[in-house]
Amino acid sequence: MPLDGVFVNSIVKELSTIINGKIDKIHQPSDYENILLVKKDKKTYKILLCSNPSYPRVHITENNYENPAAPPSFCMTLRKHLNGGKIADIYQVNFDRIIEFKIEGRDELGYPIIYFLIIEIMGKHSNIILLNEKRYIIDSIKRITSDVNRYRQIIPGVEYICPPIGEKINPLEQNDESIINIFSNFNSDKPVYKLFTDSFLGVSKTLAYEICNNLANTKLKDLSNEQKLLLNINFLYYMAKIRSYDYKYIIFYKETSMFDYYVFELSEYKNLKFELYESPSKVLDTFYGQRDLKDSLKQKYTSLFKLITNFIERTDKKIQIYKEKIEECSNFDIYKIYADILMANQYYIDLSSDKVELQNFYDPELKNIVIPIDVDVSPVQNAQNYYKRYNKEKNTLEITNKLLKDSIEEKQYLESILCNLENASDMDTIEEIKSELFELGYIKKKKNNIKQKKSSPHHFKSSDGFDIYVGKNNFQNDYLTMKFAVGSDIWMHVKNIPGSHVIIKSKNGEVSDTALLEGALLAAFFSKAKNSSNVPVDYTEKKNVKKPSGAKPGMVIYYTNKTIYVTPNEHKIKSLISLA
Repeated sequence: MPLDGVFVNSIVKELSTIINGKIDKIHQPSDYENILLVKKDKKTYKILLCSNPSYPRVHITENNYENPAAPPSFCMTLRKHLNGGKIADIYQVNFDRIIEFKIEGRDELGYPIIYFLIIEIMGKHSNIILLNEKRYIIDSIKRITSDVNRYRQIIPGVEYICPPIGEKINPLEQNDESIINIFSNFNSDKPVYKLFTDSFLGVSKTLAYEICNNLANTKLKDLSNEQKLLLNINFLYYMAKIRSYDYKYIIFYKETSMFDYYVFELSEYKNLKFELYESPSKVLDTFYGQRDLKDSLKQKYTSLFKLITNFIERTDKKIQIYKEKIEECSNFDIYKIYADILMANQYYIDLSSDKVELQNFYDPELKNIVIPIDVDVSPVQNAQNYYKRYNKEKNTLEITNKLLKDSIEEKQYLESILCNLENASDMDTIEEIKSELFELGYIKKKKNNIKQKKSSPHHFKSSDGFDIYVGKNNFQNDYLTMKFAVGSDIWMHVKNIPGSHVIIKSKNGEVSDTALLEGALLAAFFSKAKNSSNVPVDYTEKKNVKKPSGAKPGMVIYYTNKTIYVTPNEHKIKSLISLA
């Protein structure tokens, strides 16, 4: 996923539309993100600055982000200095992964002052930094002290130093002659693609491979003059495209999932499907938006995810113990056989040995059986002891089988909770899941005077007009199945896998094949099998679905069902009309 200098260049070009815009509001949804709301020409732009180590980026976003009740200190610092400021300029530093916002603001006395807001898009070293007009650091979203980096501290009051670039140079400033010089001075034992990634700022391995094509891993010393000339031409061709902003904004798909993105068509992905977008921001919003939201929710509810995972692990241990106990007690019938044979032969048993061999009248062939005995007690007492052991292990087996059944059901329920949490796309849904866990005694409820909002089930419209509803949690699953749906509606659920209940509303008692297929895709997508292929989805009329007495939320039984096999496809899911 190369958010390299080239992609940053395309982002800066798009962001140029907000130059001279006024910063109206500033938010900080998480430890890594800032949102700038910029107004220009009666239009509001939402600018996301994200320093998340996994996918740092800057772009215009249309996604909504939940803000904390109390703004973090860095957010307050940005508000103090930048609220009401005008964006004077936005530029890329040295064709590197650094974007700088020049902002005209006012100091405490109302005099004009210049601020610089910098975002460094550099993996785990990514940061958002606010500078004064003398380029001294006011504050940053991540502070870097001398204990971490002696060369470059990111703390208030220190002069800002750009990240080191070594001997790399700006590729846009090169001409035909300078490229030839780089060829002659580069280590000839290295593969050719390294020539571009090691020599030029902002050139990723992805772009280098595209420039080199099938020569990427050839050593420089093995190239002919004609091949060097070809590489030179290819390099200058791509630099010309970059200078003229001749970009295509592409997301590549591997099977059904988004795999990668870039601003050029890539020969290494020539066999992959792709989709074109109108801007680099649309690409990043689409590619990262949902996972960013889920990661943010996961971060806020880490303890809840951990709690459910721990419950599942404990339940797994109980299941293993019960299975071992059942295996241990599985031959309980033998003790009744021992007892009956001992009682029938009580007058002929010799107590001089700790075992006795007698005829087994339960065996069709009447073969002898060896029975261990206690020589300190009578044959009758031995028999009584075996009767007691028989009854004890029989009862143990019955109880353990019930406990095993209950534990398996509990694990299925907990896995459904975990699946609902992983699919949650808003805080209200997670709060409802917490309420469900509170009602069942899994967690203690904290006093909270804030009235909880109720989320609604997902509502989709099939491509031929049928309403399809998907539960976000087990309370919604119960509601959709047991109260909302009528007898002729279609109920769907993945077979033997945690997931959401899906209801397709019938029309005059009928549901189309298209709606069935799309409903099955939704059932598979909103399940633990969303990344699998050929997922079995059971479906039946709602009248065939029952909820056993005392069953946990979301747990039902059904019969006379049919099964359809589908492969979840995120692209197809997004093509369905979402109404809620």
